[in-house]
Amino acid sequence: MTPALFTRTETRQKPVPSYALAISLAALAIPVAIVFWFPDWTSNGLGMLIWLTALIPAFLLSYYRGLQGVAIALAGGMAVITATQLSIVAFDIAQPNWILLGGTLGAYLVIAIGIGSLSEALLRERHRAETMALVDTLTGLPNRRHLDLMLTAEFAAAERGSRVSVVMFDLDHFKRINDKHGHGAGDRTLQAFARILQQNTRMENISARYGGEEFVSVLRGAARDDADRFAARVLEQMREWSLPWGHQTVSAGVAEYEKGMGSYELLLAAADLALYRAKEAGRDCVCDAPKAGDAPSAPFRRVIDEVEPPAAEPRTGAAAEATPAVAASPAAHEVLTVPVTVWVVDDNAQLRSMLKSMLARGGYKSWDSGSPQAVIARYAALHDDDRPDVIIADVIMPEMSGIRMMSEIMKISADVRVIYMSGFVQSAISWSGTPGTDAEFLEKPVMMEDLFGALQRVLQRDAAPIGAAARAAAGAVV
Repeated sequence: MTPALFTRTETRQKPVPSYALAISLAALAIPVAIVFWFPDWTSNGLGMLIWLTALIPAFLLSYYRGLQGVAIALAGGMAVITATQLSIVAFDIAQPNWILLGGTLGAYLVIAIGIGSLSEALLRERHRAETMALVDTLTGLPNRRHLDLMLTAEFAAAERGSRVSVVMFDLDHFKRINDKHGHGAGDRTLQAFARILQQNTRMENISARYGGEEFVSVLRGAARDDADRFAARVLEQMREWSLPWGHQTVSAGVAEYEKGMGSYELLLAAADLALYRAKEAGRDCVCDAPKAGDAPSAPFRRVIDEVEPPAAEPRTGAAAEATPAVAASPAAHEVLTVPVTVWVVDDNAQLRSMLKSMLARGGYKSWDSGSPQAVIARYAALHDDDRPDVIIADVIMPEMSGIRMMSEIMKISADVRVIYMSGFVQSAISWSGTPGTDAEFLEKPVMMEDLFGALQRVLQRDAAPIGAAARAAAGAVV
C-alpha cells in the first residue's frame, strides 16, 4: 500500500532548468543556421553530420523527463529537420541528398529511442531506490529518514516565522496483539492505522512511521488547537475501525513549535512527553505538551516496566573522600573544588565513551547508560547523597526521549541538573520548556570546551550544591 501522499510528493517530475532548455534550443538552431549559410557543404555526407547535434536535447531532457522528454526532443528535432529541408527546397537554396538525409533521420530516430529506453529504466531504478530509502515497506507511509528531512525543512520555516505542530501517535497495548494474535495481526493493525492516518493527512503535510507502533504527523501552518482536532479525528476513526480481533485505540501527544527550541529534536521530544502523559491519563486520548512558562503539571504515577534496577555504585565514607577534586579545562575555566559526578545517557556507546574520556580529563567522575528506563529505575533506588550531580542526556533516543526521562526523574527528585545534547541544531537553543532544575544544551558533535562550560554553568548558577558536591561542602564546614 503506497499512499497517495507519498506518491504525490516523491514521484513529481524534476523541473527542467533553464540552462538545459537554452542548450537544447541552441543545438537545434545551430544546424539550421549552418544549412542556410553553407547549403553546398551541408548537402554532402560530411555536412549532414551537423544534424547529429539535434540529439543533444534528447540526452538532456531524458534526465529530467525520461521517455517523455526524449519523445518531446525527438518530435522537435524531426520537425526542425523536416522544416529546414523543405525550406531550402522551396527557396531553391540547394538540393538535399535525400538518401543521405533519410539515413541520418533513421539513425537519429534509433539513437533517440535508445536514449529514451535507457533513461526510463534508470529513472525507474532511481525511483525504486528512493522508495526503499524513504518509505516504510509495511505501511507504505514515509519512514523515519523521510520524516527527518521534512522536519528539518518545516523547522527551518518555523524559525523564520511560520507555524508547525507535531503529533506523535502510539497504538495502545500493541504488544498484546502480537502476543495473543500473532505478528500478522499486529502488521494488519499497523496497516489499518496507517490507512486512517494517510486519509486524514493533507497533501502539504506528512505522516510517517516513526518506529515500531509509533507514528508522527508534521502539520505545516497548524497551531496546537488545529493539531488537537486532527489528532482527535484520527483517534475517533481508529476507535471505530473494526478488526477481526476487536477494536484498537491510540494515544496521541501534540507539541507546537516555540521560539528558542533551536532543533526539531526538542519539538519531537515535547510531543513524545505529551504522548506519555496521554498514556498515563488512561490512553485513547490526546494530550498537549506544556509550553515554556506553563505551570508544572500535577505529577503522574511513575511506571517502570520490566526494568531491574542495577546495583548502585558504592559512594560512602572513604570512597567518597577519595574522589578527586574537579578541574575543568584550566586554560578556559576555574578549578572546581568539590567532587562532581556526571551521568551520561545516550544510546550511542561510542559517544558515551568519548564523553567519559573528556570528563575524566577534566577530573569528573562519570557513569554512563544507554537505557533511559534503567536510568530512571537506578536513580529511584539511589540515596539522595549518592545521586549524580549532573545528567547529560541525548534529546532523542529510541527507548524514550531525554526530555521524557528527565520528566520522570523530576518526580523522584526536585533538584536535578541536566545538560541536553541535540543534533540538527538550526539556531541557539534557549527553550525553557525542558524539565530540570537547571538545564543547558550542547550541540553534537560535542566539543570539550563546550562540555566543560555547560557543566560549570549548571553547577554554579544560583543554586546550592547537590549530591556529592553537597556532601563535600558539608564536610568542609567546621
